[in-house]
Amino acid sequence: MNVAGIYIDSLSVHSIWGVAGENPIGSSHENFKSRDMILSLDDKVSPLQGHSFSRQGSHKVCSNFLPWICSNKTWGLGKSETTADQALEFYLVDLFTQMPPETKCAFSLPLYLAPKQIRRIEQIASKIGVQVQGSLTSATALALGATRKSQTSSNCLVVEMDGFGLSLSHVQIADGVPHLLTGKVFPEFSLHLWVLKLTDFIAEKAILHCRKDPRVKPATDQALFLQAQKLLSSIGTRPSFKVVLEEEFWNQEFVITQADLKRCFFEMFTSLKVHINDFIRYKISATDDIHLALAHNLGGVPGLASLLVQAISGASYHTHSPEDLFHQSFICSNAMMMAGQGCIDSGGVSSVVQYRNSIGASKV
Repeated sequence: MNVAGIYIDSLSVHSIWGVAGENPIGSSHENFKSRDMILSLDDKVSPLQGHSFSRQGSHKVCSNFLPWICSNKTWGLGKSETTADQALEFYLVDLFTQMPPETKCAFSLPLYLAPKQIRRIEQIASKIGVQVQGSLTSATALALGATRKSQTSSNCLVVEMDGFGLSLSHVQIADGVPHLLTGKVFPEFSLHLWVLKLTDFIAEKAILHCRKDPRVKPATDQALFLQAQKLLSSIGTRPSFKVVLEEEFWNQEFVITQADLKRCFFEMFTSLKVHINDFIRYKISATDDIHLALAHNLGGVPGLASLLVQAISGASYHTHSPEDLFHQSFICSNAMMMAGQGCIDSGGVSSVVQYRNSIGASKV
């Protein structure tokens, strides 16, 4: 029997499939696939690669749509008008055509989705002929694998981030079954807002040095946003990064260093640390032995993972810090394993989630 684990966040869809009973943890993941979820809405709906295209506006592209599943929100105009349900179906059809027939799958979904949104995602998959075993939150899938990997703790604090927000989850593993005890979502710390913060920081440097705002013209603004994304994804292994802004009769180069990033994100880091400490203080017992699990997307903001480890280490309980960030394939693998076992608690845990802001999925 073939089984698959599908992990979806607001930015992308990830999948891995294999034979039930095989241990996917630590494998080569040769059947792992990942794809950005952003659609061009020109004359013909077509997929794009790279989230910098989201700057073109909702009349031209459909992006970050997952929080709006099961809603009437639309992107595009006229014949290209698209809902979140239709956009997700586009990607699921493409995904499942690459898998063996009659593959049974389990979904791993973000903390902020409501139960009826989870059911709608399963319905969309069933509509296109997929055998859906059930769904679990990505936090429980991540915690299940993280605690199994460490063999040291049955409690896990999971930190994830996508285009909708940053989420904190306290998951407990009992008899091999993960239980989400509490969770909180912070839309003000979404990956998109970290990129925008850096974009504004670089634009202010341009204004200071050249008395010119690169955000005024759409083409330069797009180039600035794209370079800010690339900077965040690569500067963790480099001491500095060159940003080049070009227009007709004008160009300027800037070197962004680790010290610049520290100044840029200082206020966001300070605010986030306060929220993390409050979550620990009020949601987790001081006597618990907690394992910390950080999702791979957190590596997209230099210094963020270190900040989280330091914040947790300052708590009154003992913690096991992660050696690395857990890749999306790790979450898919654990969802696939649950699909093979057929023991999935489908989505009811969403009722414990709290939202910092009443936007997006929390209003659906």
